Amino acid sequence: MEALSFVPNQPVVSYILAGSLLVGVPVFAKTISSAGGPLLTRLASVHGLTLVLALSLLSLQKGNSLFIWHVIGMGVAVLALQPAALHAILSKHSAKDPEKRKSKVMEHKLLQISVLGCVVAGFLAIFLNKPAGFPGKHFQSVHSLVGLFAIALMGFNMLHAAYRQGNPIAPKLLWVSVLHRTVGTLAFSASLVAVILGLFNRTVVVDWATKPVQFHRPQDWYVMSGWAKNTHGDAKAWMFIGGTGMLLGMMMLTTPQRPRSAPVAEEAAGTKAD
Repeated sequence: MEALSFVPNQPVVSYILAGSLLVGVPVFAKTISSAGGPLLTRLASVHGLTLVLALSLLSLQKGNSLFIWHVIGMGVAVLALQPAALHAILSKHSAKDPEKRKSKVMEHKLLQISVLGCVVAGFLAIFLNKPAGFPGKHFQSVHSLVGLFAIALMGFNMLHAAYRQGNPIAPKLLWVSVLHRTVGTLAFSASLVAVILGLFNRTVVVDWATKPVQFHRPQDWYVMSGWAKNTHGDAKAWMFIGGTGMLLGMMMLTTPQRPRSAPVAEEAAGTKAD
């Protein structure tokens, strides 16, 4: 088990991240290499994977720390696995065969489970990296508050999906929900915005120790500072920020490819209620 203890002093973070990648990496490869689905989301998934690999390798070259694994865990989840999960579900629309559509939904499901695991690992890494006490030094910055909002939306959407699927042993995979799609889009967008904010600076807007608690806007809120600049310099920090913004744009510009034939009856019936 020592080989899996790559996160300093917190093997549990290593185990969660390793398990999540064991599930997510093969499904990611299958999803991106399979035919069907929008070209833009396929390119976005590859772009996101390249971005997170560059960020992870360059960061680890500067040293291995618990904080770095917050960046890596969240980066893998948000920049690589989430776009692939969305590509999988959009690929469903280009398939006419019900079994093929179910296969794409299952890929989406497994990738989202892997996303959840990586997010939990990244969350634990940053939570354990800060001084004990809650809320204490936690959730003080715009980055952390937006990230918490994104995680809450992800959690809600996964619970909603579990509810819509019904029996976990024989789940109903073909269903449509405007609520699920809308919340998923908001969660994905918020998570990428959180990444951009974290790379740009650490703008503290609240001190939970003050009574009464008040929110404020620092005078230097617009100045780039913090981990990305200090670790990689201005040029690379802007490159990562620009790359994340490009990923968001690529995903938002995507339109589903639908087959000419009508949707299968089971899926059409699933549109009746959320």
